[in-house]
Amino acid sequence: MNIKAYVYDTSKGFCSFIKHYYSEKMEIDVCTNKKNFFLDDIKDYEVSFFIVNDMEDFFNMKKVYFKIEHFFIGSPNRIIYEKIQDLKYDVIYIDLNNHKNDIINQINSNLASKKIM
Repeated sequence: MNIKAYVYDTSKGFCSFIKHYYSEKMEIDVCTNKKNFFLDDIKDYEVSFFIVNDMEDFFNMKKVYFKIEHFFIGSPNRIIYEKIQDLKYDVIYIDLNNHKNDIINQINSNLASKKIM
């Protein structure tokens, strides 16, 4: 298990989802509390799953983006989701309104196409 993943999800639901489906395939580090977010601790990750719930999460995401090569981003807030898309970052956008099987298929196909997993 050489793949290191960073999951940022202050609402904790998506974090649990990723851990449930990928804990045997990746080493997963999580941040579920904004007080525990330290940019200096983020290094040597191949992939990140970042859930943006509010503007503080948005600014944290912008800081992390340049430190991790493969990025998956989702937001339950449509306005924030559109702001993220306006950045034109090279990321995979996860529509959190999709069924979990569709999200898993999207993640798996992108991990495979990028030869991460």
